[in-house]
Amino acid sequence: MQPRALLVSLRDPSDPMAAHERRCFAERARLPLDAVAVHPMTEGRPTRALLRRHDVAFFGGSGAYSVLDDVGWIKDGLATLIDVVELHMPAWASCFGFQGLSLAMGGEVVADVERQELGTVTLSLTDAGKEDPILSVLPPTFFGQQGHHDHVDGLPPGVTLLAAGAAIPHQAFKVDGAPFWASQFHPELTARSTLDRYLHYRRHYSRDADADAELARMKAGVDTPEMAEVLPRLLQLA
Repeated sequence: MQPRALLVSLRDPSDPMAAHERRCFAERARLPLDAVAVHPMTEGRPTRALLRRHDVAFFGGSGAYSVLDDVGWIKDGLATLIDVVELHMPAWASCFGFQGLSLAMGGEVVADVERQELGTVTLSLTDAGKEDPILSVLPPTFFGQQGHHDHVDGLPPGVTLLAAGAAIPHQAFKVDGAPFWASQFHPELTARSTLDRYLHYRRHYSRDADADAELARMKAGVDTPEMAEVLPRLLQLA
């Protein structure tokens, strides 16, 4: 039977990247587009009954927002992340979702523009990551697609670190005792779709002094075909 996925969208519904994100998750999870329903957090917190009608949940990025913003629907999004943990629903949270889950579980998230990561970044699996049923599909050192200037500075209790980076040490974890994985990098993105996101949100990330060099670096992004195996592994739990 075809798994039913719910993308809890952390973007304005009018943002073109909301539809872009749905396509990216569907393609990387190898699902038809109509198997990925969308619930915009701006329309209110989804009920647990709605969550239970789906087999897997996805949380992605936000682009125009920070998880630290004092916005009502963002706070509802943090509560929804905890709902999914408590329902033991198979789930993946990328970028903003990773930061939101960390914050909701008691971790620390900081805004640090000087350490922002854009484009393709070299990352490494931890020993736990090498044994993880999902991330072990990746090589010990791998490329991840990134686009953030907030990061998880302190892990919450009750998670196991699965991947790390040189600039940002906390790159992926699994919630202990629940089928919920989260990552700062985007397994749902390719080098091309990462560039699409960057071009759309460029004003949120670029500083005029190095904008041309930054764009050139983004255009030189490395593709990550091995990342295409990550979300299909999650669906095997559904």
